[in-house]
Amino acid sequence: MSSYQAFLQEKQLIDEFVKNGYKITAITGSLDGDKVEFQKEGLMKMKSILLLNADSRKYVTTLLIKRQLQKQ
Repeated sequence: MSSYQAFLQEKQLIDEFVKNGYKITAITGSLDGDKVEFQKEGLMKMKSILLLNADSRKYVTTLLIKRQLQKQ
């Protein structure tokens, strides 16, 4: 699988979580990749994914910055 295809798969998963009302609550970086945790407001249930692609990690960071700017 190409790097771009890996990015598209991870981006699609991130977009699906966001579309369903989940918000990023934590990001933990390691040598294996970045673990991103999502939580839906009002629910205790959390979901997480492991991002292996660098472009996916940049995309998540962009979403966080965008959310912070919207709060201001």
